[in-house]
Formats: sequence, C-alpha cells, structure tokens
Amino acid sequence: MHAGRQWQAVCMTNSKPEPTPVERVTAAMDEFMATVLRHLRTGQGSPLEELGLEKASEELQYWRPDVPGAGTEPGTT
Repeated sequence: MHAGRQWQAVCMTNSKPEPTPVERVTAAMDEFMATVLRHLRTGQGSPLEELGLEKASEELQYWRPDVPGAGTEPGTT
C-alpha cells in the first residue's frame, strides 16, 4: 500500500441510490407541470384526465368550505 493513498468505498450494485423525498417531490412536480403545459399548448384533451385527477376535478365543483372565512359562505351574498 502506498503512503498517503486513501481508500474509497465503491458501490457494488448497478442500481442508483434511492432518491431523497425532495428529489421525488421535485420529479413529480416536474411531470405534473410538463403534462399541464403540454395540454395548454396543444389544446387537446384534459390534463386532469391524463394525470388521473378527473374525479378530484368533479369533487371540486361541489366543494363548499366548512371553515368560517375560508370562502363564500351561504347567506353572505
């Protein structure tokens, strides 16, 4: 062994390390934004459908806030 030579651990597998939670969220947001922007640019189809969020879209149409001051409350118009 040569003097001053440092050893370094080497990964013995071909797989990449697991992404961190921040990396996973960033990748998911990148995919989401790319899908939405592609649909806006082409004007074809619904990005919510492609993303599997069409049910959430339907539910939001009938959503009413249950926290005072969180939005339009019945009888305040």
